[in-house]
Amino acid sequence: MPLCLKFIDLKKAFDTVETEAVLEALGNQGVPTQYIRIFRELYSNFTTRISPFYDDITIDVRRGVRQGDTVSPKLFTATLKEVMRRLEWDSMEVRVDGRLLHHLRFADGIVLRTPNISQAERMRADFDDACGKIGLQLNLTKTMFMRNGWVPDAPFSLNGTTISECSSYVYLGREVNMMNDLAPELGRRKRAAWGAYKSIEDVVKKTKNIRLRAHLFNTTVLPALTYASETWALRKQDENAVSVIERSIERVMLGLTRLTQEGREYGVPPYVISRRSGTLPCMPSRVRSGGPDT
Repeated sequence: MPLCLKFIDLKKAFDTVETEAVLEALGNQGVPTQYIRIFRELYSNFTTRISPFYDDITIDVRRGVRQGDTVSPKLFTATLKEVMRRLEWDSMEVRVDGRLLHHLRFADGIVLRTPNISQAERMRADFDDACGKIGLQLNLTKTMFMRNGWVPDAPFSLNGTTISECSSYVYLGREVNMMNDLAPELGRRKRAAWGAYKSIEDVVKKTKNIRLRAHLFNTTVLPALTYASETWALRKQDENAVSVIERSIERVMLGLTRLTQEGREYGVPPYVISRRSGTLPCMPSRVRSGGPDT
């Protein structure tokens, strides 16, 4: 099936969206009037202050949603949903698991999907025009596109700017590619896991408490190693690769070697594999089996 993916990057999206566009989107999506009135009051007469060279300067803020505010992503999502509603893209949808989709979005993470490049150019031009009306602007230097082997090679441009083609792209924290090859993502997870270990290495070296080391492993290393693992389609060799990473960090944290690593005799499966089967053991095995705490 021909498939072309366009990964959209917006310039300072949360800071540039027009306030009136946000409030209009909330009204069109059935948000009670009293809440809209509260948001209008919050964003009216809003200022920020900077102090260059100890001289206070007050600046009026007339657009954008407040960064760090828990409601800001929801406001932006509602606004972007309103933009998508108005675009006539029904003829450019791609079937995915029985559903026809022309885009995926999560906050400002947007992917446009079409079966060919000509439709991709039209879709991106439409989206760029719609975004411009509410204060948003595409970052063409970071916007990328990807195609599979069924899509003929052709230049892809917008407003005279050529859009770069990529063979893989990190979307929502996971590296995706048209070959559905998990190896690059597993490499990223390996680097992230070792990076997480490095962040706690000093603490690990200072404590001899095995349970504390296990807690640090479970709360710091495993989340980095298994991020988005629910979406992985693991082959046996992939399972083995993840298990090797997990066990190698376990050995380092426990001060063990391959010959002295404990737990194999207990038949405890590695975390990622057992997580997919519904059991969640924690490291290390000597803790799971009731070993000493010292």
